[in-house]
Amino acid sequence: MENELIDLSDTLLKIYNKNLEFLKENFEDIYIKVDKLSKDINEEKYSVKYSLEYIDGYFDILNLENNTWFYGVNSYDDADRRAEHTNFTKDGSLDLLRKGIDGKSVVGNQSFKDVLPVLDYMNNNIDFDNIEFQKIYKFVFMDVGLGFHIHEIFKKMDPFVTLIIEPELEIFRLSLFTIDYSSFQVEEKKLFLSIDDDKINRVSVMTAFYEYHKYFNYNIKHHLLIDNDSYLKDELIEFFGTNTAGSFPYSLTMENVHKMVKFIKNGDRFLNFNTILEKKILKDKHVLLIAAGPSVDNYIEWIYEHQDKFIIVCVDIIVKKLEKYNIVPDIVVTIDPSYLCAEYLTTKDDNFLDNSTIVLLAQQDEKVMDVIKNKHYYFAQSVSFVKELGFMGSTTNVGAYALLLAIHLGTNKLYTVGNDAAFNQNTGSRYAIDNALTTMDKTEINSNEDSTMVSFDDVVYMEGNLRDKVKTNRVLCQFKYSFETTFEELKNVYDDVIAYNLSDGVKLEGFKPLLLDEINKKIDNFKTKENNIIELMDMVSEVVEKPDFEDDIKILNAIIVRLNKHKRLKIKSRDEFLSKKIDVMIWLLEKCKGMSSELFGNIFLLYTELSDIYINFTLNLKQNNLYNKEHLTDLNIVWTNGVLSVLRDLKKAVK
Repeated sequence: MENELIDLSDTLLKIYNKNLEFLKENFEDIYIKVDKLSKDINEEKYSVKYSLEYIDGYFDILNLENNTWFYGVNSYDDADRRAEHTNFTKDGSLDLLRKGIDGKSVVGNQSFKDVLPVLDYMNNNIDFDNIEFQKIYKFVFMDVGLGFHIHEIFKKMDPFVTLIIEPELEIFRLSLFTIDYSSFQVEEKKLFLSIDDDKINRVSVMTAFYEYHKYFNYNIKHHLLIDNDSYLKDELIEFFGTNTAGSFPYSLTMENVHKMVKFIKNGDRFLNFNTILEKKILKDKHVLLIAAGPSVDNYIEWIYEHQDKFIIVCVDIIVKKLEKYNIVPDIVVTIDPSYLCAEYLTTKDDNFLDNSTIVLLAQQDEKVMDVIKNKHYYFAQSVSFVKELGFMGSTTNVGAYALLLAIHLGTNKLYTVGNDAAFNQNTGSRYAIDNALTTMDKTEINSNEDSTMVSFDDVVYMEGNLRDKVKTNRVLCQFKYSFETTFEELKNVYDDVIAYNLSDGVKLEGFKPLLLDEINKKIDNFKTKENNIIELMDMVSEVVEKPDFEDDIKILNAIIVRLNKHKRLKIKSRDEFLSKKIDVMIWLLEKCKGMSSELFGNIFLLYTELSDIYINFTLNLKQNNLYNKEHLTDLNIVWTNGVLSVLRDLKKAVK
């Protein structure tokens, strides 16, 4: 018995050392965490919470703090049961295909019109009542334990891409003795790990998992080990609820190209990112970023009194409120392509914004341009189109973009108010009063504690910025994470930026909470702003030379000829469909490399990402008669017609 235990101990140590080498080579940040924890344990700097125990032929984890077992049953049997209940159906997965009212048929909208024929093909040929996949391509495991269930499920399902999330580093370290993590990344298989991460870093890993072979993002299989960690599942649902190929479809990029070409031909001014980085026009200036959250109501009179101490950057929705209190913004930011932005920027006094500058993404509706045609406005590229201008980046909401813009312009002393990411705690109002939008949120937490439903309007408690806790909802939490991730990325480039948050909403990681009394003690020492913001913005902007797309149109015509030949193919098998499709895609992308902007090839990739999600779903089903010659030939025609439509729209956009 003693020899058996010695052999077992040697085996565990070999697995552990193999895992350390694997982490060191592939996940260095996690290796550093584990290595530090191990050293702290050995040097008795860390109080161990968990112990790996061998009991009657199986392993378990003993919680040393409360003397309870992690499994309490045979961990090998537990793993077998979990694997047995995991199957190739849609059970235990996120179905990312947009469904109709019937909950079965797939639906789309005109923003991806060229994919609609593929959806029609699916609705006419697929039995949505009996969905079973031939293969599972993406799998998410939440909680590791000792990893036996991951090993067994992985062996059965053989996913192509795996994401493992474990919030406790000590638990993960114990699993390094029991399972071989390198087995999840062999040949073409890919592993992503999120270990001991905060939410920002978990979302970052989820993003990498999402971006890897996007065309498999039609169904995400998942397994949660510990019910108490259901928040991990909630985060997964939230992430994939806002990150899909349909969230920013190729057609919007196409429309942006069309608008950008028009703005360039009109002689409008564009911000030059390279010049912005060189000039740093807001360096050492105190910048106040005003968003539209309810806490603006608490500061509006203070802002009026001290507006001469700040460069005021604001979002479009709050302009009407600022006008009411006679607060003139220096920079107004508007990014949405909606006609509603015209209403946000329409002021009672036509001259109110005459001394302000307006920064727009180059995707604005004509009604917006009619409202600001006599103002000082500057476009930023909404997509990377003109190389000479550079690209500042993009965000999911206007407040985060205003943050991005202010920091790129050089500010290293940023103050923000109205970035609550929470509703008014008393009234439920999502926005400050007197602004251009009114939205009321429910304020009470769902009393049904047994509910497993997750909704974006669910009320949740979050750590507050100026108080211990505040109530918010999942929709507003997305604003929080957008600000945090944007600021985190910027801090990696601009390490001298200090950002203060005066908002009485949720705490924003990276932003220092600041009470009004605290800033009042310092504000008399702030210099009065002197520079003319219009002159400063003119320094970092330019009129772009009108582009010539004649050579691009010739390339597009050649691609169209080739695709018309591809459309006439008679497809005999699923493998032939895929191989012929891949061949023409590779050829098309090579041709796109000769075009004046890499964006043209990216538009095709965006279309492919969206259409291939539906096509790969179709080709991965276990259903009779779905892959006969007639069906596959029809599918090839439908796909090719979609590509041809995209290319023809692209020709119209650049003419």
